[in-house]
Amino acid sequence: MPLSNATRWAEICEIQTSLMRDLANQFPQRSEQLQRLADGWQGVKKQAQGQPLAGLTTK
Repeated sequence: MPLSNATRWAEICEIQTSLMRDLANQFPQRSEQLQRLADGWQGVKKQAQGQPLAGLTTK
């Protein structure tokens, strides 16, 4: 089911992704964890846009 506010969700996800990547540059010791968070936000963006999630795994 498509989201009526999918465009706004995509914008929010881009902001969050950018923030996580900036933080990863500022805190290299947390780079791996922050990259995973950034990847997660990209996954949320794809879901909001109705795109399939390739390689989705749960732990």
